[in-house]
Parts: sequence; C-alpha cells; structure tokens
Amino acid sequence: MESEARTLEMVFPEHTNPLGNAFGGFVLGLMDKVGSYAAARRAKKPVVTVAVGRVEFEVPIRAGDLLEVVARVGRVGRTSLTVQVEVFKERFGGGEATRVLATRGELVYVAIDEEGRPTPVDG
Repeated sequence: MESEARTLEMVFPEHTNPLGNAFGGFVLGLMDKVGSYAAARRAKKPVVTVAVGRVEFEVPIRAGDLLEVVARVGRVGRTSLTVQVEVFKERFGGGEATRVLATRGELVYVAIDEEGRPTPVDG
C-alpha cells in the first residue's frame, strides 16, 4: 500500500528573502503539497489539510539549494491521516554534493467525499 511521496524542487531567488534564505511559507507549501500526495495515495481519495503540527527549520535553505521533500503517512484514523514530512537540501559546487536534513514537520489531512465532507479512509 502506497503511503509515501517525494519530489525535488530547486530554490530560486524569487523563493528567498533579501538575505537569500528561503521563505518559510515556500518551504511549508512544498511540505503541504507533498504531504497531501502521500495522504491521498494512502486514502485513495481526495484529502484536505486540517492541521500543521510543529515544524522545525534545522538549517537555512538558500537560493541554489536542491530540495528533496519526503512525506510518509504515520497514523491513520477513521477519516484522518497524520503525515511526517522531511525536507533535505543539497548544495552543489566545490566537489561532492552534501545532503542535509533542513526542515521537518507533521501535517494532518482528512479524506473527503464528493460534497467535501469527511469520509472514511479506505483500507
């Protein structure tokens, strides 16, 4: 049963503040998007975000970093799914790329039916 999703995203200057650090909202948006993919794959139906738990920004993310966002479904309730999301950054140049955990958090999604009402998760 699929309960994981991942994607790669490059950080461009338009994703950063004047100091060159990625906006938190940009990173949270990526986490929510990939988290919803993992939740929908597991639920086998559309999901909506209902909560964002503690998010920890471990190290700065800068323009030019390549981000790998990895989301894994943890807890599955009757209609809800809790997803752990990790964001790894890679910096290129001057030799080997370095991959570091940059951000992590937990998001909660609810499966919905055609009318947008909560519905039981399949399986």
